[in-house]
Amino acid sequence: MELSFNRDSMTDALQRIVGAAEKRLTMPILGNVRIRAADGGIQLDTTDLELAWTATTAGAISEGLDCTVSVRKLLDVVRAAPADASVMARVNGERFTVGFGSSRFSLATLPGADFPELESAAVEEWLTVPQRLLRRLIEATMFSMAQQDVRYYLQGLLLVARGSMLRAVATDGHRLALSEADLESPAVSAQECIVPRKTVQELRRNLLDDETPVRVGFAPGQISFEFGGARLTSKVIEGRFPDYERVIPQEQPARLTAEREDLRQALNRVAIVASDKFRGVRLMASPEGCRVVTHNTEREEAEENFPAEYQGEAIEIGFNLTYLVEVLGAIGADQVRIELRDGNSSALVMAEPPDRARYVVMPMRL
Repeated sequence: MELSFNRDSMTDALQRIVGAAEKRLTMPILGNVRIRAADGGIQLDTTDLELAWTATTAGAISEGLDCTVSVRKLLDVVRAAPADASVMARVNGERFTVGFGSSRFSLATLPGADFPELESAAVEEWLTVPQRLLRRLIEATMFSMAQQDVRYYLQGLLLVARGSMLRAVATDGHRLALSEADLESPAVSAQECIVPRKTVQELRRNLLDDETPVRVGFAPGQISFEFGGARLTSKVIEGRFPDYERVIPQEQPARLTAEREDLRQALNRVAIVASDKFRGVRLMASPEGCRVVTHNTEREEAEENFPAEYQGEAIEIGFNLTYLVEVLGAIGADQVRIELRDGNSSALVMAEPPDRARYVVMPMRL
């Protein structure tokens, strides 16, 4: 049983799907890619039983060939071939032999029939959006997903399609990120699901920053994404996402407007002496001026004044420094607006002028 393929196209396909392979190897076969014949070329499958990639690449393959081999080793071997080279491979018993030029590699295989399948549910509705749009929604919100939280439903990204609006929301209970965009073709019915962290990371790694389309399919207990000649299918997180719309502050009486980069650099400088454990920073704002102050357990302090316009009564409020820096990193505008109520209420952060993304950061007691 033999197969042959182009080095560059196979490298592209393997790089796309390698992220689904299980690294901890609870089952050795989960670290493998399944290789078999498909209409129009060679089909490649990887899974960790929570998400699965399927990709098809051009090439010649013997009918009936069905085996699995380490996806990371195969990727390293193929990537080592000269650019645009033709690569030959042969499956003989339990060995997968790959060759190009004077190089030969022999890799261990496991039967393709033993490869576990992630059963696909019937898709109820497909939406088509530009890859750039979905990528930007993810980049604007994914940093706010919880990590290792007992509230498992916070360890993912809420994706909502309602009418002509597509929205992404993430929160860890201390901050919240929301971004939305318009759909060219409205959703027939309202769709909502929580996409797991690993799936979100796979999308961020693979989506292009251009107008080429990605198809998003909503199914019971699953979500699918088709783009670039591949399909990513993932289980969704079962659970009730918090009522995020209720925690977004409304009609805040005080407003601070500053150059985003000025504020970000001020925060990064005071972070030098911030407590490693609490990462607290105090924002002091008044019509006379704005500054950020921090200290640590060794009684070291840092203070930074930054240019800003402030409307409202003088206010002093504590924040997690990292949360503010990450929000500023997600905002693409030159200026940023921070709306405040008092020292004990959440701040609303957004671009200035406002766009379709909003960020809520809870205050921190210092």
